[in-house]
Amino acid sequence: MTEIKNIIFDWDNTLFPFKEKYWELAHRQLFSEQLGPFTDQELNRFMEKYHEFDELLWPQVHQRKMTIEELREERLSLTIEYFDLKVDENYLTGFFKKFLNRLFELIEPDEQLIQNLKNLSKNYKLALLSNGGHVEQREKLRRSQVEKLFSVYISGETGYLKPDARAFKNVLTKENFQTSETLMVGDLIEHDIKPAQELGMKTAYIGPEKETIADYEFTNIQDFFDSFIEKNGD
Repeated sequence: MTEIKNIIFDWDNTLFPFKEKYWELAHRQLFSEQLGPFTDQELNRFMEKYHEFDELLWPQVHQRKMTIEELREERLSLTIEYFDLKVDENYLTGFFKKFLNRLFELIEPDEQLIQNLKNLSKNYKLALLSNGGHVEQREKLRRSQVEKLFSVYISGETGYLKPDARAFKNVLTKENFQTSETLMVGDLIEHDIKPAQELGMKTAYIGPEKETIADYEFTNIQDFFDSFIEKNGD
């Protein structure tokens, strides 16, 4: 097997616990403050329904039938309608900006992640490939204090959105990475693993699924770091 010399990371939900931690916390705080007061049980029910509508709508985004901006408003509108709450149109259109501001306020550097990346960089060249907007992703990286630890490629800046093969080829070309010597690490089979594998890259899946098409599987990102840092004796 060809030796891995380069590692490309996905950002949200791979290195950065976006959905699991910050997305959830920021929404709960805002809904409690702006739509409440809620009991804990009421807030849990509201969030469960919000998650349901979110999962229901995402396939339309992937099929290019709906934009991400439309999804953000629609999932909130459907949830509010389900619970028969009354808000004006300005609340729906202005909510995401309030969410982003709260999200940014909550982000704290993960010292363990920072150290892991520094240790990994002793033996591998690192890059990051992320879908998302320029302002949102750059601010999340800046507040996490990892932006200078690898080369950063964001779809809102490059114009290439995963799973488009051009998103991966752009990184490989700009970084002068040999495809067979490069590992793609991500949490989405269709967006991270499959397109990278089709180009001839090695792949590492981070998440709960088992027996995927990836070359490596890890339940969480720390397991990945433990394995790859240990391989090099650090």
